[in-house]
Amino acid sequence: MKLVSLMGEMERFLEECDREEIRKEVLELYFDVRTFIGVYEMLDENYMIYSEIDKEGKFQIRLFCVNPSVNLKESLDKGISTVFFSATLLPIRYYKELLSTEKDDYAVYARSVFDKKNRLLMVGNDVSTRYTRRGEKMYRRYALYLKEMALAKTGNYMAFFPSYRFMEEVYECFLNMVEEENIQLDCLIQAPYMSEEAREIFLEGFEEERDVSLMGFCVMGGIFSEGIDLSEDKLIGAAIIGTGLPQVCRERELLKEYFDKKEMRGFDYAYVYPGMNKVQQSAGRVIRTEEDRGIILLLDDRFQEKRYKETFPREWEGYQMCNIKNVKEKIRKFWDQTSSK
Repeated sequence: MKLVSLMGEMERFLEECDREEIRKEVLELYFDVRTFIGVYEMLDENYMIYSEIDKEGKFQIRLFCVNPSVNLKESLDKGISTVFFSATLLPIRYYKELLSTEKDDYAVYARSVFDKKNRLLMVGNDVSTRYTRRGEKMYRRYALYLKEMALAKTGNYMAFFPSYRFMEEVYECFLNMVEEENIQLDCLIQAPYMSEEAREIFLEGFEEERDVSLMGFCVMGGIFSEGIDLSEDKLIGAAIIGTGLPQVCRERELLKEYFDKKEMRGFDYAYVYPGMNKVQQSAGRVIRTEEDRGIILLLDDRFQEKRYKETFPREWEGYQMCNIKNVKEKIRKFWDQTSSK
């Protein structure tokens, strides 16, 4: 194999070269080649090989592992047993297929300790993030949902969007709406490539005491949709805009093709399940303790489709439907009931 010969030449060069800058560059290439060869030696039916030209015009060849279960098995076999746990390991058949080759592995569904009465979960049936329906009218309708949620009770809220572009369009409509109606609301918006300091400043905005509601505009699957803990009244509502589907790309289409050949609903494996995982993570920002109370809005008509409802956690049973005409009334009723306890 040519790459093996190249590694041998680089090893001899590194032994003789005494210029540190050149050694560093060659050593980096050496490890890249060694990693590629290591992956190449593991190639089996769980890999797909493809080539492409990257954004810089360079040719690339990719050894793409579409099903990591066999590789994971080598590590898992070194232990006596393994426990995988997460709040978003759903649907379980999807994760069992990707994490293990054993058919007799069993799963335990631990029910949430949080009282469902402390949370209002609603699906908006009159909005959609489908590309064919995007436009000024739909962006404004989403902005209206956010306005109604924020005005129903003063507090801190987050809205999670499928992309920066979609978020910015709705954000612009939201600001215009607030200005036109002379409404007092505060806003924060996530920026691409935020520094650690910028992230902290963004989250500090949810720690401040306010006389008006705060709406944070964030991207689903980003830095604020997981790994943050805004308990108690630091966050009392979240709107999840869209089903979180990844953008169509070469790798997603290869995943779809792989699982379709195995008669395993390729579109769901490549797009629906990863997308709904992001939805669940975003929704999980609201209820963090047994005392927390809050609103979760799933805003896309696709949430009513079977393939998406199948991924809902059991705790989402009994969710309500809503539309832009009645959402504010339903939210106010929830807060009236919870505040009277």
